[in-house]
Amino acid sequence: MLKRIFGYSETLLSFNTSQFDDYSKVVSSSVDLASKAQTRKEQFPEDCNSAFVMGVRFAKNRA
Repeated sequence: MLKRIFGYSETLLSFNTSQFDDYSKVVSSSVDLASKAQTRKEQFPEDCNSAFVMGVRFAKNRA
């Protein structure tokens, strides 16, 4: 039903992302800053590329 209304869709998930630019201003004991930094350096560029490729598929399927 949703496909008939909205058309083609996909899901892209990205985990362990950063919600704040500067975590030194946030009080939280559950945030692993080293893990977030490593994810941002290694995984985030791959997630961005996946989002770009997904956008290309959306553009192709829209026509």
